Amino acid sequence: MKPIRERSTNYGAVGATSHFDFTRFPPKGFEVVQRRSRIGHGRPRFDAAVAALRTWKVQRLAGIEVDVVGTEGGTVYRPVGFQDGEATRAASVEPQQDFGPDGEPFLQPGDSIDQRIRFLGVQLHAPMRVIAVEEEPNSHGVILGSLEGHPEAGEERFTVEIAEDETVFLHFRAIVRNAAWYAKLGAPVSKALRAKYHDRYMDVLRSIDVR
Repeated sequence: MKPIRERSTNYGAVGATSHFDFTRFPPKGFEVVQRRSRIGHGRPRFDAAVAALRTWKVQRLAGIEVDVVGTEGGTVYRPVGFQDGEATRAASVEPQQDFGPDGEPFLQPGDSIDQRIRFLGVQLHAPMRVIAVEEEPNSHGVILGSLEGHPEAGEERFTVEIAEDETVFLHFRAIVRNAAWYAKLGAPVSKALRAKYHDRYMDVLRSIDVR
């Protein structure tokens, strides 16, 4: 199989979890998952949750091993755009690199990971790619898409939000279907395993240190 950096997503509806009405019109054959949970209060809690989200700490503290594969040569490629009706040349730019409080670099769109999940003594590989990062003053989101070789197909969107009263929430959205034969064969087990990790994501962000 190709190196992770060269693999394509194994689903077609890339970006579907960003659509406001995605729960009503999910791609055919995909299960919709949507959870929202209070994870704390105050801007420091929000900032700590964002840092955890952008440095893969959410997955790691949930018990998933993560190997990070950066973008090719540290470059993010922008698509062709249009200006005054004319196509403009695609540009490659060095991404602005930010770091978490522990000095760990923030993930960037185009980064890929090999997630390793252990189940009944077997190590499962679940590669994913950062589809997009959504940054707003009071919310911060990361969208991850599954790659070829992932036992499931679909997309996850993590959004940390801070309300007017400074209550902090994690909003988790996903579309998912089983892709590998063993995931299809053990569909109820696959679903239970997914739900376990979704619960852990919420718990991790409630318990993470605030500095």
